[in-house]
Amino acid sequence: MRHAAPTQRHPQRAFPAVALLALFVLSASGCLMTQKDGDELRTASAALDRRVAALEAETQAKQLALQAKLSELEQAIEHAKSLLTRDSADVGVQVQDQQQKLAELDGKVDELQHQLGDLIVQTAKAQATLDDKLSKLGSAKPAVEPGAVDNSAIPADKAAHFAAAYEAYKGGDQDKARALFKEYLLRYADDDKAGDAQYWIGASYLVQNKPATALGEYRKVIALYAKSAAVDTALYGMGDAFFRLHACTDAKGAVDALIKHKPSKALADRAKDLLKAIDAAAKGYCTS
Repeated sequence: MRHAAPTQRHPQRAFPAVALLALFVLSASGCLMTQKDGDELRTASAALDRRVAALEAETQAKQLALQAKLSELEQAIEHAKSLLTRDSADVGVQVQDQQQKLAELDGKVDELQHQLGDLIVQTAKAQATLDDKLSKLGSAKPAVEPGAVDNSAIPADKAAHFAAAYEAYKGGDQDKARALFKEYLLRYADDDKAGDAQYWIGASYLVQNKPATALGEYRKVIALYAKSAAVDTALYGMGDAFFRLHACTDAKGAVDALIKHKPSKALADRAKDLLKAIDAAAKGYCTS
């Protein structure tokens, strides 16, 4: 699978506001909601909001720890270099000692990066679960984006439907592709390709240079289609999106989570290229 490109920092969370908006849409569109439904929605929204906030706080703490360890590593490297230039009888022993310390630091940095990757996946699942609940309660919205495609023109055959959506994506008509993929998910929610369809929805936003929105769609792949092969490409897409949002630490965390999944060689090579691009980013590009 191929993706696209992103543009701001972490998408802002406003779950309670979103929940209220969902309630407003439902009532305004004639889809009445009971007091119990509203209370359940607000309770679920508040609980998930607290969970996501806790995960984000933990992620931030891990990021700070990682940055501190990286700084320590850089200092150790500089010290080792200075030892190599000194004319001392015990320089060999000291260099050996520094090499051991460097190895230990490398191990700690790798461990922190793995933990960060796990936190990113957990946060993605929590946020996507809330988004899914809100979207189901707000099902009064049209299944197909206004003006993107006529329902009568959607192929009745499942394979033809998916192919039409993908052709629209490749042809550059991202609004039509997105509408067709969303309709595919409504019609074939349990299909083996449902995860792929959700991934391409995210990719369509990335092509349109909307990385923050793309992140939300990629998260749904991880939360709702955990057994789909599309999880790997969604993690790559998240890394790409985070990088274009200048969130380099999160980008590395997403790519590290992907590598832990042992993806195909082609995707693993692309992940390595993305890591190189992040490391080669101009000074000041990364805001985190």
